[in-house]
Amino acid sequence: MPRKSISPTGNEAAIRRGAGRSRVGLRLSAVLLAWLTTFHLVAAAERPNIILIVADDLGYGDLGCYGGTKARTPHLDQLAREGLRLTDFHANGSSCSPTRAALLTGRYQQRSGVDSALSEKSPGLRAGERTMATYLKAAGYATGVFGKWHLGSRPDSPALPNRQGFDEFRGARHGGVDYTSHVDRYGRRDWWHNEEPSDEEGYATELSTKHAVDFIERHRSEPFFLYLPHLAIHFPWMTAEDAAYRKPGGDYDNATKVGPHKPAEIGEVMRKMIESLDDGVGRVVETLRKLGLEKNTSIIFTSDNGGYVRYSGFFDISSNGVLKGQKIGLHEGGHRVPCIAWWPGRIAAGTESDALTMTMDLLPTFLDLVDVAPPPSGDPWAFDGVSLKPLLLRNEPVAARTLFWRAAADFKAVRSGPWKLVIEHGAAPRLYRLDRDLPEKHDLARSDPQQVQELLAKLADWERQFEKP
Repeated sequence: MPRKSISPTGNEAAIRRGAGRSRVGLRLSAVLLAWLTTFHLVAAAERPNIILIVADDLGYGDLGCYGGTKARTPHLDQLAREGLRLTDFHANGSSCSPTRAALLTGRYQQRSGVDSALSEKSPGLRAGERTMATYLKAAGYATGVFGKWHLGSRPDSPALPNRQGFDEFRGARHGGVDYTSHVDRYGRRDWWHNEEPSDEEGYATELSTKHAVDFIERHRSEPFFLYLPHLAIHFPWMTAEDAAYRKPGGDYDNATKVGPHKPAEIGEVMRKMIESLDDGVGRVVETLRKLGLEKNTSIIFTSDNGGYVRYSGFFDISSNGVLKGQKIGLHEGGHRVPCIAWWPGRIAAGTESDALTMTMDLLPTFLDLVDVAPPPSGDPWAFDGVSLKPLLLRNEPVAARTLFWRAAADFKAVRSGPWKLVIEHGAAPRLYRLDRDLPEKHDLARSDPQQVQELLAKLADWERQFEKP
């Protein structure tokens, strides 16, 4: 099937307008419209459903299939056994909102104005942004998002989910919401059905899974795009057995934001949170199998950034395996994350790849999977990410490229092949060769100043794109 270039506005209205110009035009347009309708139905039957599951703050070493031992993750481990496990996959940012912006737009988050985790006062994504849902909805997909948004929460924001291409939204607009009362750190109840407040009761992880399953069941007969951005395992660290501890009107934007548990309890709490997340993935896959949709559905599972290992007096919260650093920082522990790709019969089972890949690659990949052309080079919305379809379906290598991170004015990183340059807190650049030193223990900046200068020059060129004229 030839690849189609689809505008978010479509062209069926133009076809209908032209139909009235003459009787001949009417007959020709009617035939054309009938052909397009038939073509759309055939194409819809062939195009895969797409499910994107994103955990929050899940570390590289939190899952069994990535060497984790804290929690049992049988469903995600099975997903990896039946699909492809990526071992050099990276979040675009080392905190929530930046990665989500890059994920949904296929471009570096700086282009959409989301360079840091958003507060409740931020407008979020800029007006006019094109998201994953925008493109897929224009291609005839039903679109739903259930869980954490965190790309703009103000009522006047153009960035709310239903204004960014999603037909349905249930969940939290912001981040760090009490899993049981659904009250955010500012003391406001933050649980929504589309753009209306919802009094729905239940543990957030289980609710997001419930709505995801319902969405699949309701859209089983048409192509669908399901975005399932879980709140787990972000603080407040709570289990399904915990009573609500936040009440509307309180102020929790302080040390209490981490939740009701003591540091000594955190290991068991995190185990239960990870296992609840894994159970949810199991329910989604079980639903696909029950409905006979598994061979026409592609699932990607990943995390929005690395895990917290220590925070606010808590230790051993998450695991980043052998990786140095944690969430917020730009060593590998801050942004190298699990990523599993699953599509029975299309993605070879039990495979893994060390291809250098990133969250902004997922939108180009999804459009490639459904045969929709991306914006051309030079277009204002052209992608920075690349399609991973050849990697996923044929194990073809990803072309060499240089990748960049900028978490704040003095948090930057560059990756080119095995080389990585890290600048944190304005300190002197540190240079690592990851193929020989994945834990980033040996700074090679002094022994290879030429490599440092080359990477600094690439970083400077990249940053100039975002300078205001």
